[in-house]
Amino acid sequence: MGGANFRQKNLLKDLIYLGQTRPINKQTIKGLFRFALEPLLEAQSQKAVAMIRLFDTKELDGVLKRLEFTNAEVYSFDDTTKGENLTKDDIWGNTEFLVILSPRYSVCLLWDYSTETVKDTSCVYHLLNSKDVNHVIRIISENSKIDLMRYTQEYTPERRSNELLNKAVHKFINFADSFVEEASMTQAEAGLLGENDDIIKKYEYISTKAKVISHDIKNHLSVIDLYSKIMEKRLEFVSNKELQDSMTNAINSIKKSKDSIATLLTELRTIQSAKLVTINFSKVLETAISLVQAKAQETDSKFEVSNQFTGNILADENKLLNVMINLFYNALDAIQCKKESGKIKIKTEETNDNMLKISVSDNGCGIDADQQEKIFEDGYTSKMTGSGLGLYISKEAMKEQYGDLNLAHSDANGTTFEILIPKL
Repeated sequence: MGGANFRQKNLLKDLIYLGQTRPINKQTIKGLFRFALEPLLEAQSQKAVAMIRLFDTKELDGVLKRLEFTNAEVYSFDDTTKGENLTKDDIWGNTEFLVILSPRYSVCLLWDYSTETVKDTSCVYHLLNSKDVNHVIRIISENSKIDLMRYTQEYTPERRSNELLNKAVHKFINFADSFVEEASMTQAEAGLLGENDDIIKKYEYISTKAKVISHDIKNHLSVIDLYSKIMEKRLEFVSNKELQDSMTNAINSIKKSKDSIATLLTELRTIQSAKLVTINFSKVLETAISLVQAKAQETDSKFEVSNQFTGNILADENKLLNVMINLFYNALDAIQCKKESGKIKIKTEETNDNMLKISVSDNGCGIDADQQEKIFEDGYTSKMTGSGLGLYISKEAMKEQYGDLNLAHSDANGTTFEILIPKL
């Protein structure tokens, strides 16, 4: 195929169609854009080349500015990104892309919002460390004012397609996109609930915090991306015991990131209206413990359960489960802070006013006395990476279930929270 004819068709858009991925929304694509650049931003002295076509730089100005301080050669194919526009012919329409080549990794991300009927959604064509990146660069080079193919010799991508890795990455993309969609729908529902000022207040608060949580999610996805690259480098050598151990460590790190994302997801889900039903408390407790067991093992922590209550309670199962998981994660963080083996004690007690009291105690580093009165305030956090939503929303969630959540006590020897929930 001759160069002139080659340039007459938008082959990049064809790749997006051929990728056959599910459509994802704009916020998720921006997140992918960020973590694709993250390795370059972290290793500023590393030589690399980046090719960018980007129309909307809103919320991406910061990461693009950081790119200027790296050792990467940046080529623009739009009128927005800083640098000379290398586009020869206007054949790419609404198609946008990010392509990176470096000595250590390669990445390609293509999207086009005109491919879908739903506004601000697109399928994506996404590659990590694949020889197929060369094919994308050839398409771009054919419609560039300079020859870009020389970079495929200078920075040689892997000589085989890593289908397993790319499928795994797409699963993470779909997970993250589902999270963003759920958060957006939850906020949109606020307009239907004008008669309830308390719920409106919480929706407005979530709206102001959405960007903070989104940023945290993107950071965790960057970790997933980096460790996926480690997995890829080890895939063809898994018969070696030492390398098998290395892959295990990488997989564990990916699990940590997934757990962190799930915790953030929990904080947003609890804003939905409570649906009170009769449920068995022991089963909810068992589920909550099982969901945080992996993190407990990492901190060498054990659960000690003293539960004589075998009856039912009136609660929203998902909300109660989320509250308990949030308390367990906080307890494990406090234990990790102390850097010693930990215990989380769970005790139940029936009160005289027909309530079930659930005590959650840990032997962690405790909460400073001057902070104890603030921990349930909206937006307050003592964590470097906290969002300030967990305890605030957990307490509100318990009130919606005609119960409560309180701090019983906290000192240098540990902390105890108490959950109250109606029993039947």
